[in-house]
Amino acid sequence: MHDAAPMLTASQRDLTEAARHPAGSPAAAELLSNALAAEGIVRIERLLIAAVGDAPIELRDAGVSLVAAGGKRLRPLLTLLSARAAQAAPGSKRHASGRIALALAGELAHSATLLHDDVIDDGLTRRGLPAPRVAYGNGVSVLAGDWMLSTALDMALRSRVRGAIETLLRTVRELVAGEARQLVLRGNAAFSSADALWISRMKTGAIFGYCAEAGGLAARAPDRTVLALRAFGLACGTAFQISDDLLDFEADAATLGKAVLADVAEGKASLPVALALEEVPALRGELRALLHEQLGESSSGLDTLLSARMRAFAGRIMHTGALAEARRIAQRERDVALTSLHTLPPSRARELLVMVAAMLVDRTR
Repeated sequence: MHDAAPMLTASQRDLTEAARHPAGSPAAAELLSNALAAEGIVRIERLLIAAVGDAPIELRDAGVSLVAAGGKRLRPLLTLLSARAAQAAPGSKRHASGRIALALAGELAHSATLLHDDVIDDGLTRRGLPAPRVAYGNGVSVLAGDWMLSTALDMALRSRVRGAIETLLRTVRELVAGEARQLVLRGNAAFSSADALWISRMKTGAIFGYCAEAGGLAARAPDRTVLALRAFGLACGTAFQISDDLLDFEADAATLGKAVLADVAEGKASLPVALALEEVPALRGELRALLHEQLGESSSGLDTLLSARMRAFAGRIMHTGALAEARRIAQRERDVALTSLHTLPPSRARELLVMVAAMLVDRTR
């Protein structure tokens, strides 16, 4: 039996309806100008659906709905490109056996975190559609995520790539540590920019780091190359998360596929908010009051008033210059990523990784 779907306020219902008609998230092939960058992505889409379709029947629809809704597929693309770039390094193998399995493992692990995150955050939309927890219930969403994660670990094991399972297990621990820290800080307005940056590295940077490192492992590349790719992915993922934090202020719901200002409303330790609170300490008290009032919200009239106050508060955050500073930090992370690639020999794959790093900072969705 499904968990009872949560009661939605009028504004939440409007948001859910608006998100049913998004501009759409581009596939990985559309994110880069050269179609060769999508080598293997079409096959991976089919394999993802097949893998999730093997779930127990009680969980299958929740998992398939998430995967079928699409996604940028940046993580598997990162594994495929990293494997190709690593193959150009002296001492690597010519054929990166296992790279497809590891690319699938990274995307499945990421998808598992999305199912879990929506339950933790009471998320309403995901990829422009009602979140699986809304359609199928919290219990089903959690268990579907658990099943995806176990499948990811199984794929890493069966890839027969040395070090792959250990790398993914380490990454899962980092993801959980990031989520735990975010959960503890959520809603108390006491977080710092250092907290927010650490969470970005653990929650998002870690899985990007795994995906790039997995490509190097699949190519049986020298340790120096594998470590360089991990550093590249870690910095790329951190930049990606900061850009995502910025989109919470700058995008619209239909384009973003989720609630705008959701991070502010939930009291999440996002970097732009943390920088603003450090710049103007008085904003901490205002955020605490808004979050406290939100917990006591009971009527649609109050909901409308509170939403207006939340938007006004977001406007004050934007006037502190925190968004520009967060963008500079994202650009710094991008530069760290690019520096990491210097240890790899020149190749078309390395050029495409450079393009990925640039795109992650300049994204609009």
